Amino acid sequence: MMAGDRGLPKGLRIRRYEAADHDQVWALHWEGVLGTTRDYPKVDPKYDADLTRLEEVYLGEGANFWVVEASDGLVAMAAVSRVDAVTGRLRRMRVTESWRRNGVAKALLDEAIDFCRAEGYRRLILDTTEHQTAAQRMYENAGFAKLGQRSLGPFTIYDYVLELA
Repeated sequence: MMAGDRGLPKGLRIRRYEAADHDQVWALHWEGVLGTTRDYPKVDPKYDADLTRLEEVYLGEGANFWVVEASDGLVAMAAVSRVDAVTGRLRRMRVTESWRRNGVAKALLDEAIDFCRAEGYRRLILDTTEHQTAAQRMYENAGFAKLGQRSLGPFTIYDYVLELA
């Protein structure tokens, strides 16, 4: 039965990141990337630099970092950073395996889209890897258009945009 924030399963709630969440956020990050992209450690560590400066990157003007909390800890996360005055970037969408396909990622995506609209962004961009096919479907079903693809180390990355205006 659905209840709680944005149609989340009962007992879950979306809230803003707090410093005490740091270790659980890193655990969610690694579970997510290693669960879909086993070669991730071969990618330059600079691609995780935003998480080492999370408060600076995601808790300032035009940005936010959300977590989804259950009674026993965090089960998901997502962030938006400011690219420019009209563009936000969705980053770090992660859902722990036991909570996938329960509407958690969609609830976070809706939260991010609403945030971007409230900030006055006209578009929201994101990227995802070739391995994250469920994420690709979710973004496409939400109205994101695939812009193209590029290589990042051993991965193919797909770029997406959602026009908000």
